[in-house]
Amino acid sequence: MSSGLISIALSGLRAAQTGLATTGHNIANVNTPGFSRQTVIQTGALATFSGTGYVGTGVNVTSVRRVYSEFAAQALRDTTATSQSASSFSTEIGRLDGFLADSSSNLSSAIDSFFATTQTLANDPASAAARQTLLSSARTLAARFNDLSSRLASQGADVDRQIDDNVASVNALAQQVAALNARITNDGRDPANNDIPNDLLDQRDQIVQQIASAIGATAIPQSDGTLNLFVGNGQPLVVGSTANQLVSVPDDQDSSKKQLAVILSGNTVRVSTQGVTGGTVGGLFQYRDTVLGQATNALGQIAIGLASALNDQNKLGQDANGNLGAALFGVGSPTVLGSTGNSSGAALSVTIADAKALTTADYKLAYDGTNYTLQNLSDHTTRTFSSLPQTVDGVTIGVSSPLAAGDRFTISPTRTGASAFSVLTTDPARIATAAPVKLTTGANNRGSAVQASLSVVPATTLPANLQAPVNVVFHVTGSTTTYDLVDRTTGTAISSGNAYTDGSPITQNGWKLTFSGTPADGDTFTVGPNPGGTGDNRNALLLAGIQQKAVTIAGSAQDTYSGLVGSVGNQANEASSLATAESSLLTQAQETRDSVSGVNLDEEAANLQKYQQAYQAASKSIATASAMFDAVLDLFN
Repeated sequence: MSSGLISIALSGLRAAQTGLATTGHNIANVNTPGFSRQTVIQTGALATFSGTGYVGTGVNVTSVRRVYSEFAAQALRDTTATSQSASSFSTEIGRLDGFLADSSSNLSSAIDSFFATTQTLANDPASAAARQTLLSSARTLAARFNDLSSRLASQGADVDRQIDDNVASVNALAQQVAALNARITNDGRDPANNDIPNDLLDQRDQIVQQIASAIGATAIPQSDGTLNLFVGNGQPLVVGSTANQLVSVPDDQDSSKKQLAVILSGNTVRVSTQGVTGGTVGGLFQYRDTVLGQATNALGQIAIGLASALNDQNKLGQDANGNLGAALFGVGSPTVLGSTGNSSGAALSVTIADAKALTTADYKLAYDGTNYTLQNLSDHTTRTFSSLPQTVDGVTIGVSSPLAAGDRFTISPTRTGASAFSVLTTDPARIATAAPVKLTTGANNRGSAVQASLSVVPATTLPANLQAPVNVVFHVTGSTTTYDLVDRTTGTAISSGNAYTDGSPITQNGWKLTFSGTPADGDTFTVGPNPGGTGDNRNALLLAGIQQKAVTIAGSAQDTYSGLVGSVGNQANEASSLATAESSLLTQAQETRDSVSGVNLDEEAANLQKYQQAYQAASKSIATASAMFDAVLDLFN
């Protein structure tokens, strides 16, 4: 009887020892990240039958389990991925907002300065100093475009570096998960009976949490106790004890960008960027492909629109040497990148047809063997054509040779507009402040008609006879007024009997003339060259007026830039609010996980006392059994 009591007491002693050890282990790891509280699972030992019924034989410790909720753990992983994505996006857009809105380096102040010097020159077109100041201001404007573009490019390169760093980190962590999976399966115990080392499971969960923070991942528990990890749209990162390598590679649609891929059995399997939405990398992809790309294109749109407007107007004027003006600024050409899978070897020809119609979007052109499909990558609208060339959103797209079915191209009309913005002229005299033609009033005119306006009609190529002298001769009969146009040099009539009404324009040789007042019969005016027009400021005023004119679909250069700054600022505020909200949700998810699995020192202190008392009671039982055995022996002495 005493031997049975000793056996029961010993089982209790062992259970109490296990409880004390487990409780001590919990207390020791109270500050260990990812540690899950462990608890001892006890069951009563199988009772034996005696004449008076079944008598218990003690206690068995069936397992030491961690207090764990897969639901809470997965929720924490998901929230971590979402929060980290929002945080990295907010950080990057905050940097962009900072230097776009910086009053000392933004574009708006440079544009203001340039047009201020243009107005100064218009006030004194014969001033050599004013011309030189305008060129200096033009170079400052170009430098500001270049600097902002360089900052955007630098941030893009930094995003790429962060992506590479996170890829390297994920690969190292994936190797650790695979190694832990191997240790778990090689332990030789049965996962169904919770015989897996709890601390290994906690270590693995903590590493998976770090992977979720970096890139987001889907964790799938397996029946053998291992955990498989998948990224993107289901590409396997860890399967059992095998970790596949994650790499960053040039995007197959746009080689200037990076995307992810997984190396599977020696093959590179690309991970869709749209499928990577969680973790730091997900936030970086979102920022790069939306905000940063749009800002780069918007800056290029402004550069191209402003340069085009100024160049076109300068070409309509006359410089200090008496020659027609030339382009003042140079800008970048549209960027075209073919897909790595293209088989035809053909190239696209993309040119800007109308700078004011340009958008900030990139486009994807795909050929299916019959039709061309052009997709706007910002709003995802598509247009289909049966042939090229076609002009869309201010861009003319042509092809040098036939494409093959499946060929694809990414077109970025404005991406390099700001980075390549430059001043083309170094000679101040080449600034066309004067108009190339002027009106001379006949000495014997009797009517009240005077010049209201005389301007050159914008054209890709101005007529060669733009400055050829032309007489405008009015004929008034009763209430009818007509005019003849006569080549002044040869006296040959160009056209006769043209109907005229007050204020109606007269056009010829690339110029347009309007009068105010009423001409008399025989009144003659001559439109001809403008020799010695250094004091003429008509074209300079038009150059200065471009500051208020629309040069993009969004309006003037400054309006467009203000819109960019405002848009980025609003998005930055929204991103900051979202990051704060996601951080709060992460805190809640962590608290939920800790409420289930975390160590409570008060609870563990109570457990210590409980197991200590159990241990002491079991020890007392052994002492009692020993005393009983000694008493029996004494009966026989």
